[in-house]
Amino acid sequence: MYCFMISLSLISSLLNNAPFLENPQYPKQSAKVLQRMYEQSEGTLTMEWDETVQSPKLLAGKLTEPSAHSPGWISYAYLDSIKTLYGLKRVKDDLKIVSIEQSDDVLKVYLQRQLYNKPVCGNLLTIDLDRSGSIRRIEGSLDTGLEKQRLGRPMYPAVTKDEAMKIALSSDHSLQGSKTIHIDQCYLPSRTGVPLVYVVNYERDGLPASLMIHSITGRIIK
Repeated sequence: MYCFMISLSLISSLLNNAPFLENPQYPKQSAKVLQRMYEQSEGTLTMEWDETVQSPKLLAGKLTEPSAHSPGWISYAYLDSIKTLYGLKRVKDDLKIVSIEQSDDVLKVYLQRQLYNKPVCGNLLTIDLDRSGSIRRIEGSLDTGLEKQRLGRPMYPAVTKDEAMKIALSSDHSLQGSKTIHIDQCYLPSRTGVPLVYVVNYERDGLPASLMIHSITGRIIK
């Protein structure tokens, strides 16, 4: 009986020290990375998992040791070590730093997911570093398997930027009175095949509005 109680205690201890390896919710490779992160964070790691895209939407804790390197270098180095979690292959190609903001206590690095040198709609990571250069928080979800869905090929638009603007104007006449109009391209992961689309951002009745236009067919995407 005494030996049996010790065995149960040992098993319980192992499970408590391996919270991610024993959870069937996570893919096997992701579970191994999360377990390593948990150990490196000295047990401070907390995580929220996005079931839809099968990647984290929040990582928090003492994720890295203090560093004197630049915020960009620290961010890329750490993301490279956990790239499996986000389905990334070449971190510096797959993620582009779009801005860095600094406050009294937190330095924020914003990274945009890239696919064939174009942004991926809605795929943005925010990394928080404290004043010592230690990463404390990573927030945002990244869609996985995008290259596979695109069959390893980029999409080349048949519709020009000017043509997309004309389509938008004909679809919503309030565009003509908008004070600000911006048009960008991005890959849309929520659609089958991850098409390249034009996104027209403008104002309608004083409020932000947007239209998406397929770069091949020219159709408005709802």
